[in-house]
Amino acid sequence: MPVTNILAESPSTSTAPSALLTPPKPTKSLIILLAGVPGTGKTTLGNALLGNLGLTHHISTGFLRAAIDPYLPPHQSRLLRRHAFDAYELLDPTTLHPDNYVIQGTIAQTDLLRPVIRTCLERARREGIGLIMEGSHFIPGIIDPEEFGVDLLCVLDVPNRDELKARALSPNHQNRHLSSWDLDRLIILQDQLLAMARRHDHPIVPNVDLDRAVKEVTHLALNNSPG
Repeated sequence: MPVTNILAESPSTSTAPSALLTPPKPTKSLIILLAGVPGTGKTTLGNALLGNLGLTHHISTGFLRAAIDPYLPPHQSRLLRRHAFDAYELLDPTTLHPDNYVIQGTIAQTDLLRPVIRTCLERARREGIGLIMEGSHFIPGIIDPEEFGVDLLCVLDVPNRDELKARALSPNHQNRHLSSWDLDRLIILQDQLLAMARRHDHPIVPNVDLDRAVKEVTHLALNNSPG
């Protein structure tokens, strides 16, 4: 049967409610960004928060990087494939500041990710999806929660740096091979993320005890959300 006849004879086309033809109105649900380097427990905490807050979606910037990588020019693809703590090596060395060169590479990656981060967050806000996003790229002062319609951006930390290094090498990251130099730069990046959080007045949440961290982020999210 021709397509035109199918459409003409379909009873649903003539009686379809107007709501189906109208874009859904924006609704309200919590959107939380968890920042911090590998080993700070973003994924573990994010999974725990899903159940505690009744949220439904959890995405990491690692998956966003993989999703857009094939569509980037080669030089941008090479930059995005780097670790957040060593991406600076592909930047023009004359542009690097001796006090914050590590985070400059992470910021360059964030600039590439910004459009896809914005798209994900806009969809979540528009459709009322409870969402947790995590990654080293949610840098306070670079990602503005108000601009992106986010309820909470916080930086996770493991104050004991030896413990943080051990966590970064845990089975959760079994396919990630980091040298001692890599781990040193990972710590540098974490310290710079914390400095940005303090400078821009974003909360820092110690993630040593999972239950306490869940309670703290839950409290922050519910009290920070305008709705």
